[in-house]
Amino acid sequence: ATEAAATSASVATEAPAATEAATGDNSGIDGANEYGERYDADPAILTKAVGTPDGVPEVAQAAFYRAGLPVDQAMQDLAVKCYTDKICDTGTGGPITVALADGFGENFWRQMTHMEFVLQALTYPEIGKIIYITAGGDTQKSISDYKSLVAQQVDVIIFFPDAGEALLPAVREATAQGIVTISHSYGKIGEPGKDYPTFVAEDVCKLGQLFGETLNKEVGTGKVAFLGGTPGNPLSAYWQSCEEPVLSADLTLVGRADTSWTQQGTLEAVSGFISSDPDIKGFSYEAADSFLGGVRAYEAAGLPLDITLTLRTDEVDMFCEWKKINNPNFKIFYGSGGNYQSRIALTAAMMKLKGYELSTDGIIVPTVLRQVDATTCNPDMPQQASLSSLIPIPIFKLMGN
Repeated sequence: ATEAAATSASVATEAPAATEAATGDNSGIDGANEYGERYDADPAILTKAVGTPDGVPEVAQAAFYRAGLPVDQAMQDLAVKCYTDKICDTGTGGPITVALADGFGENFWRQMTHMEFVLQALTYPEIGKIIYITAGGDTQKSISDYKSLVAQQVDVIIFFPDAGEALLPAVREATAQGIVTISHSYGKIGEPGKDYPTFVAEDVCKLGQLFGETLNKEVGTGKVAFLGGTPGNPLSAYWQSCEEPVLSADLTLVGRADTSWTQQGTLEAVSGFISSDPDIKGFSYEAADSFLGGVRAYEAAGLPLDITLTLRTDEVDMFCEWKKINNPNFKIFYGSGGNYQSRIALTAAMMKLKGYELSTDGIIVPTVLRQVDATTCNPDMPQQASLSSLIPIPIFKLMGN
């Protein structure tokens, strides 16, 4: 982890900025193809982000190539300004306006995803304006926010449909008006290819299956529980539907609970579970940082954390807490934070604008699980940061404050 941190820190201080390479082909990168991209992403970046350099699809390779471009001080300052201001002029005079529409942007995972989106947008000279909106978990606001972007005739909308199918009419309206709109992090609603071009996801079903296989192996016999995010979100529902059939007959699923992906929500959910089943031996969940609430629930109940935890994301604070707890019976397995999926969605949209044919089956990033060990905690990173994030450390430090 420290090695990966060192590379992203060094990236942040190199020059020149990616935009300075924009001579001739207007793509922002040297040696770009007709879609303005290159597919030879650095394997070290792929391994840091995804966990493996193998099986990464072409559009994601293009996005990761851009993610590996140098970020100089000027670009760093502009990224922080765009992130803070929510609406910003990139200064390139580019004709394209891109927007990130969040249904719930009020946790650090979403804020990292927002920053990854901004950094990616700044590698495109043709993008002149970047917009960010969050609905704060309010379905009606989510729909009206989305419609306002359609009314503004932006060129690209990248979105996470926390509101689920309720957002579909607005998404269809965007598509009908020629706006390229792509969802990320398994925000799959409606019919991709018809309602909107495609979506970006890891193999969420495989994630659920890996969760189940891990609990089968590590727990063996006993009770387990599922934790999910905002009520009705498609991500939680999907991995849980794939994990449950994989669970062995020796494991008893005692229930599922929503947490809204917050520490407080997780504290309440885990407290509820362990008050009736103090002998639960395993939990599956998306959010590493949020499970700190689960740790607090165990501490408040005076119970040891003799559990196996499978997680989708990889926030450092949970792993450093694990190291501090120092209980060999507390095991954590994690996938990838996936914050970079907003980058992939944006690159997919930019390629689509240049005529690239996107797969209606989604842009699927490989899924692997890694086990937390003594080296996983990286004290140099802001504690809510994802290990797999491609945000340079200096920017992370500004965000973490």
